Amino acid sequence: MTEVYKNIEKASETNTPGSYTVRVDNDSFNEALSDLPEEILTGKGAPAVVVAFKKGEGVSIIIENIKAEYASLFSIYEEYLRFSGISKVQNPIELAEVIEADAIRIYREDGSNIILQAWDPDHKDNRETYALFTLDRKKWVIREAVYYLDGSAYVRVSNEYASYGSYYMPSRISLTNLVENTSDVFVFEDYLFK
Repeated sequence: MTEVYKNIEKASETNTPGSYTVRVDNDSFNEALSDLPEEILTGKGAPAVVVAFKKGEGVSIIIENIKAEYASLFSIYEEYLRFSGISKVQNPIELAEVIEADAIRIYREDGSNIILQAWDPDHKDNRETYALFTLDRKKWVIREAVYYLDGSAYVRVSNEYASYGSYYMPSRISLTNLVENTSDVFVFEDYLFK
């Protein structure tokens, strides 16, 4: 795991800026934004969902162009970004916490991928509730995450990436609830690197 972590950390230094913001297009977000009451809008433009990232802190979701006290209305969706595993490779401190808690191991390796099995550090004794993260060995990003609850898969997340200048960033997350047979797609647009 030490070698895997070093590869992820090195790739993060090269492929991920210190901080960024990016707009997120999602059908559920768009519908909710169209229903926002007029009195919470700032009038400075249409409301938009934005992911803000900072190394050492991770990700947050805010709504732009609404009053500050309502900007975090969609913060519940931050869990989706954690499900994707994206923040664990962009912000390796999150992965280090799981490693230090001895709650992760190499599950399987093949030529171009390595699959990690990880447990919630607070509940690592529950061996049937875990996640499998498929990492691309070339870019050291998480391509897929499958979450298991009591031994049964319940959420699958597929991540797509693209190059933006010198950075290699998420372009799309597809999240499928395997129990409810529903899916949600998040498309990342207009990165601003800081």
